[in-house]
Amino acid sequence: MALVSLTWFPGAVPKSITVTEQNGIYDLSNITDLEKTVIKLAPVTTYYPNTYLMPANENTSVPESVDQFESIPAQYLSQRFILNLPDNSDTYALTFTLSGRHAMRVYVNGRLAGQTGKPGTTKLNTEVWENNITVDAAAEDGKMEIILHSAQFYHAKRGASLAELSLNKSGTVPDVFTFHRIKGMAVMGALLCAAVLLLGIYLILSRTRATLYFALACVVMALRECLQSQAWTYFLIHGNLSFMLEYLSVVLLTIFLSLYLGQFAIGKFLRVVQYTAILGSCIYGACILFGDSIFYTQVLKYYQILLVLCIVPGITVLFFKMRNPIKEQAAAMYGIAVFYLAAISDIVMYSDVLGDHTNTPISETAMLVFVLAQTVSLFQMNNRVLGEAKEAEQKLEVEKTALEDLNRLKTEFLGNVSHELKTPLTVMSGYAQTTKQLAGQPDTLDKGEVSRRMTLISSEAERLSLMVGQVLDVTRMEEGRMVMEPVRCYVDEIIHAAIETHYPILNKNRNRLDIRIEGGLPAVHADPARISQVVVNLISNAVRFTADGVITISVRKEYDKILICVSDTGIGIATERILHIFERYSKKQKSGGGQDTGTGLGLYICKHIVEHHGGEIWIESEKGHGTSVFFNLPVHQD
Repeated sequence: MALVSLTWFPGAVPKSITVTEQNGIYDLSNITDLEKTVIKLAPVTTYYPNTYLMPANENTSVPESVDQFESIPAQYLSQRFILNLPDNSDTYALTFTLSGRHAMRVYVNGRLAGQTGKPGTTKLNTEVWENNITVDAAAEDGKMEIILHSAQFYHAKRGASLAELSLNKSGTVPDVFTFHRIKGMAVMGALLCAAVLLLGIYLILSRTRATLYFALACVVMALRECLQSQAWTYFLIHGNLSFMLEYLSVVLLTIFLSLYLGQFAIGKFLRVVQYTAILGSCIYGACILFGDSIFYTQVLKYYQILLVLCIVPGITVLFFKMRNPIKEQAAAMYGIAVFYLAAISDIVMYSDVLGDHTNTPISETAMLVFVLAQTVSLFQMNNRVLGEAKEAEQKLEVEKTALEDLNRLKTEFLGNVSHELKTPLTVMSGYAQTTKQLAGQPDTLDKGEVSRRMTLISSEAERLSLMVGQVLDVTRMEEGRMVMEPVRCYVDEIIHAAIETHYPILNKNRNRLDIRIEGGLPAVHADPARISQVVVNLISNAVRFTADGVITISVRKEYDKILICVSDTGIGIATERILHIFERYSKKQKSGGGQDTGTGLGLYICKHIVEHHGGEIWIESEKGHGTSVFFNLPVHQD
C-alpha cells in the first residue's frame, strides 16, 4: 500500500486518504482509523470495455489497460475493485462517481448491491440516471470484491466513463450527494418562490412583460437546478427525460432571458443580437425535441459558440449604453453582469476548452444573485409603473369629477336658459296680444300706448337675440369657429354706437348712465362688433345688479393700451365667487331685483374675446359696494 496524500478539508471533518492498488488489490487492512475518514481509491489500472463482467465469469474475461481508454470506444464497460479490509463485521459505504449521467449496477462479493437506471447493451434498453451511486456492503473474511457496470449511450462526446471509488465507515460520514440534493431543493424552492412572487406582481399589480419573462426564467432555472443537483430523483421523472430536459432548460432559459433583456435593448445592434440568440435557441430546441440525443449533444458546441458570440458583444454594448443607469436599472445591470460572466465560465467549462476535468457549474449560484438583483430592479420598476398608474388614475378621477361638474352645470344651464328664453317670449306674446286688442278699437286707439308697447316688444326681442347669440357664441368657441375680423377702429366710437343701438335694453331699473371718455384716444386693432358685444354684456350685467344707481363707463389710455372700465353701484360680488366668475356656466347670483337673469355665459364670452385681441380682463368688487369690470386692448401700431 502506498499512502499518496492526507488532506484535511478546511474547517470540517472528515479527513481524506488516497490509496493506490498494488498488484490489483487495494490493501486497507492496516488502516484502523476509519471513523470519520474517507478512503479515496486511485483509479484502477484495468477495465473491461463493452463487457458486463459478472461474478460467475469474472476470471474468464480479459481486461484492457486504462491507457487504451481513449482509443477503445465503449458505451458500456465494467470495472473490478478488490479490497482487503479489517476482518470484522463493519459495514462500509461505497460511493462511485462518474463524469456525466450513467446507468450503473454494483455487485459486491457476488451479490447485487445496488443499481441506478437500467444498464443495457444498446441505447434502447439503457436508461441513464445519476452520475453517482452509493451502496452499503460488508467484507467477507476481510475481503471485498466489487464489480461496477456503467453505461452511457446518450452523449456524442463520451461513452461510458471510468468511475472513482471512495469508501467510509457506514453512517459515520454524511452522504455528500444527499447534501447536494438538499441544497438543490433549497435553491429550487428559492427560485420558485421568486417566480411565484413575480407572477403575482404581473397578474395582480401590473402587466409589465419584463416581469413575466423573468418569472418564467426563474421557473426554468429552478428546473435546471433540480436536474443538476440530482434532486429530480425524488420526483417521478424518467431518467432519459431528465437528460433531455437538462439540455432543453438551457434553451428556454436563453429565450426568456433574451426577452427579458429586450427592455434594455436600445439600438439596432442589440436587437439583432437578441433576435439571433432567440432564433438560434429555437432551432437548437427543435433539435432537442425532434432529434436524437447523440445529434443534439454533438450540435451543442455550435450552440455554445453562438451563445458566446451573442453574449460577449451584446452584454458589452449593453453596459456601454447603460453606463449611466437610472436607479431601477443599476441593480439589474449588476445581476446581469454576475450571471452572464458565470454563464460564459460554464460554457467554457462544459466545452472542455481548458481540458477534460470535473465540471463544477457556478451558474446556479450566480442565478440566485441575478434573481435577487432583478427582483429588486423589477420591484422598483413596478413601483414606478404603479405610481404612474396611480397618478394617471388620480388625474382621470379629477377629470371625471370635472366632467361631472361640467355636465351638471350644463344641465343647470339648459334649465336656466329655457327659463330665460321663455321670459322675453312671454312678455312679447302678452304685449302683442294686448296691442292687437287696442288695434281692434280704432275709435279709442292711443298711438302713444301702442308705440310704448311696440318698444317693449322690440326690447324683449333684442334681449332674446342677445341670449341666443351667447349660446351660439359658446358653441362656436368650443368648436374653434368663432370668427374675429379686426380692423383699425376707435374705442369711443364703438362704445357710443353700442349704447345708442342697445339703449332700450340697457335703460332699466331706473339707473343713470355716466360716460367718461378721455379725449384724443389712439386707434386699436380690433373687431368692432365683438368689442361692442363685450361692452353691451358688461353694461347689461351692471344694469341687472343695480337699481336706482349709477352705471359709469370710463375709457383712458394707460401706457400702450386702452383701458375700459364699466362700474356700478349695485349689490357687488362675494370674494369667493370672483375666482370663478369667468368660467362658463358659472352659477349666477340674484340680480338687483331679486331674480335670476341671464345665461351665465356673458363674462366667459367677454374673456375669450378680450384675450383673443391680446388684452386682459379682470374684476374688482366688494359685497354690497358695487362692481368694476376692467379690460384693456393694445394700441394699434402703425
